[in-house]
Amino acid sequence: MSGSIASYDQLVRQVEALKKENSHLRRELEDNSNHLSKLENETSDMKEVLKHLQGKLEQEARVMVSSGQTEVLDQLKALQMDITSLYNLKFAPEVTSSGRGAEESPPAPGPHRDGPGELGRATFRMLEELDRER
Repeated sequence: MSGSIASYDQLVRQVEALKKENSHLRRELEDNSNHLSKLENETSDMKEVLKHLQGKLEQEARVMVSSGQTEVLDQLKALQMDITSLYNLKFAPEVTSSGRGAEESPPAPGPHRDGPGELGRATFRMLEELDRER
């Protein structure tokens, strides 16, 4: 009889421990869900900023083409290729799962471009830093 009481008490303690763990996991899940929502909002905001910047760049490019400043325009195109390549490298699994292969992504700019390539590397470092903060 005392063995069954001991095992009953042990089961009660296990149930209480499981309830505490369950509560802890629920809180953690809620915290993670809130954090994910915050990140989604930040991502959406960043997309809007990028769209705005892209629009401004396109407008500036039209002005440069009309005024004959094609050298700067070529540098901007190289920078865009750097950013696109970095995006494809960073998010390749998502792109691949949607049916696009890595072979369809634009080639990375070669080492002969000092300015935009260096800027692309700096951008990549900033993206990595932002990813670590997340």
